Amino acid sequence: MADAKIDRTLLEPRAPFNALTQLLLPEVALALLMALKLPFILKAAISCVILGNILHTVLTTTTGATPTDYSVGSSNLGNLFFNVLLFVWIVDPMTELRYVRDEDPSPLASRSLLARVYNASCIIRNYRLIGWNVQKSITHTNTSRAQFLRYQFRQFLWSFLLTDLAESYVHAYRARLDARGPPLPGGFLLHSWGLLACAVTICLSAKIFYEIASLLAVGLGFSQPQDWPDLFGSISDAYTLRRLWARTWHQMFGRHFSSWGKLVVRMLRIPRGTWLSSQTQVYTAFLVSALLHSFGDIMVDKREFGRSFPFFLSQAAAITFEDTVIALGKSYGIAGGKEGPPRAIKVLGYAWVLLWLQFSGPMYVDWLYEARIVGDPFLPFSPVRSLLVPSLERIIKP
Repeated sequence: MADAKIDRTLLEPRAPFNALTQLLLPEVALALLMALKLPFILKAAISCVILGNILHTVLTTTTGATPTDYSVGSSNLGNLFFNVLLFVWIVDPMTELRYVRDEDPSPLASRSLLARVYNASCIIRNYRLIGWNVQKSITHTNTSRAQFLRYQFRQFLWSFLLTDLAESYVHAYRARLDARGPPLPGGFLLHSWGLLACAVTICLSAKIFYEIASLLAVGLGFSQPQDWPDLFGSISDAYTLRRLWARTWHQMFGRHFSSWGKLVVRMLRIPRGTWLSSQTQVYTAFLVSALLHSFGDIMVDKREFGRSFPFFLSQAAAITFEDTVIALGKSYGIAGGKEGPPRAIKVLGYAWVLLWLQFSGPMYVDWLYEARIVGDPFLPFSPVRSLLVPSLERIIKP
């Protein structure tokens, strides 16, 4: 695990990443493999070729920009790698999945090859499987198309503004936010703001892409408003770490976490509904998350493999501690009813979550700054830095 900052001059030469042949083509191959009626052994053998191709891409290509390398490596290629494992090795989507609003009641497996390939493509790209029989409970938007478009456009503007403010802060204090820089007065507070700015940028950059996609898809009539529930849950739900990661944070990779967790519990023959089953699924989920994000580590630089692991695995350990404390509280009668825990307990919960993220966040965020995965502008232009800051400087300066 590398401790020093990445020296970009020492990186091995890599070929340019080609999204068409190295991302879209493997996705098409996976969709076709999911749709074909082949023996499992043959499907598994073919899937190994796709998996090897993905690994080769991660190890030998670059987009030319470190932030994009990390994003493509984890969100796209890492996700695709686990999609291959999920939809070939663990789940048979043609027999186990069904689109609930499909006018055709016949099973996917009985349909034409073209229809099966189309549905397989929808499954691959519908990360949260919205509208499918296995989707998690999500609050849907029951509004008209016009109301939805207005709402999403307002959300997009707010996301853009908050991202710009966060990036402007990082831009102004980039050197001081470096975790390995010299101690400065107020360093703890500055570093805390740096963590917050990084978290805001990560959250809202994903939210911006999601909002643009939803505006285009619904505006052009390709999908309905209910197909685009909010990407993130309510912040008010985050009074425990378990609820933060299971409800408030996006669930774009949730299908991998739940499927692998259930598989491990089943293989170990752990009784369902037990404390051990719950903890096993938590640790499996965060291990899968760490592995998935490590594709981004590797695409930035092979020497960086594993830099994402400490943060994600520490979340599982913290949830075990949290669950133990909650269980002890319940044994002493400190528990809420159907409406949830008392307000005072929730306040303590919010404080615990904030303190833990302040403690554990640097495990992830510091190396993102070191590798310049964050810190450089994400937005194509900045109204804050180009308009607001110069105006304030003219007002402040005599």
